[in-house]
Amino acid sequence: MNGAVIAFMIAGLVGFGAGAYLSATGERPIGIGLMAMGLLFQVLTLRQLRMARKGANTREGSNDAG
Repeated sequence: MNGAVIAFMIAGLVGFGAGAYLSATGERPIGIGLMAMGLLFQVLTLRQLRMARKGANTREGSNDAG
């Protein structure tokens, strides 16, 4: 897992948490926007993790030429 994946993960969690807080305290449109951005960062994180896992699986499979 590289630094970009960790940054996306933290940005997603912080963005969603801040959005939930702002939505609950009265700034509903801004909160909803931050929650949407947080979810977007989480989706990007999952995409990067899947790509990394797929790359690791293909590398392991290519060594099994027998």
